[in-house]
Amino acid sequence: MIRNILRITITLAVLAFLPLLGFAQWSEADSVFTWKLIETANLSSQSTLQFIPRQGVTPTSWDFGDSNTSTDVSPTHTYSYSNWDDSITVTLSYTANGESLTHSRRIPLSPAFFLVSPDRNLGKLATYKRVFVNLYRIPNNPDSLGNLRFHWFIDGTALPGNAFDDIALGQWPNIYHTFTSAGVYNVKLEVRNSNSGQTAEFTHSVRIFPDLSSGKDTLRNVPNVFTPNSDGQNDEFIVSSSGTAWFDFRVFTRSGGLVYKTESSIIRWDGKNNQGADMPDGIYYYVIEDLSGQYESAKGFVYLFRGKK
Repeated sequence: MIRNILRITITLAVLAFLPLLGFAQWSEADSVFTWKLIETANLSSQSTLQFIPRQGVTPTSWDFGDSNTSTDVSPTHTYSYSNWDDSITVTLSYTANGESLTHSRRIPLSPAFFLVSPDRNLGKLATYKRVFVNLYRIPNNPDSLGNLRFHWFIDGTALPGNAFDDIALGQWPNIYHTFTSAGVYNVKLEVRNSNSGQTAEFTHSVRIFPDLSSGKDTLRNVPNVFTPNSDGQNDEFIVSSSGTAWFDFRVFTRSGGLVYKTESSIIRWDGKNNQGADMPDGIYYYVIEDLSGQYESAKGFVYLFRGKK
């Protein structure tokens, strides 16, 4: 049986990570249209996709990029391929706000294509932690796999664990991984169709930082002001770290009164005391000690400013 392999390496793109619920759409932001996979019995050589216009967009025609078109509002189309083709361009002609427009986007066809992103709840607070999610957003559920089997590798070494109770089902199609050191890593997803034996591979190049191998590192970009007023900008005092250290973090008033204390793998303060009450505007003194020995201790002043409400 012919083994078709797709090997592509691309640079990490930082994209939002959405909950893994059903055959959800790609997490790439797109103001015109998105799409989702509809699983078929012949997924080893076909991808059946549904295209969905965003609110306020009125489709007039779809060009699926393979000489097929549709005038349906939210059409379904099946792509056939023999070599796990990496992508195809889909174009929507539409009207919005009384204007006639067109919009194109590149759609990957291979189920091996995946995205890498930081933990959406931690971001730069934990630079060693990453989420790997298959682009078709197949959830970590045995009933959703169909004939597909997923296997993850980092620099050619298979990742342990991440498996279902039934080892014949392979690994999860989406994983959360914590790197142990800095560097550039090749993360590969191999997808096999258990019926046809056909296999696809896709590789992302991921850069992990900072390098903590040569002694304690310095905590960088510690803010000297933050504005916890719920406007979505600079609402928290946050300090970037690997997310694998363990910190003792304390905040004091200028007169020396302790208002906040925590031990955690991340450094974050929302301007409240340990009882959950908002602290008033003013200057506060912080002390950060790494109990695991990765970082030098840090101390200094930060100005909490909410402004008028």
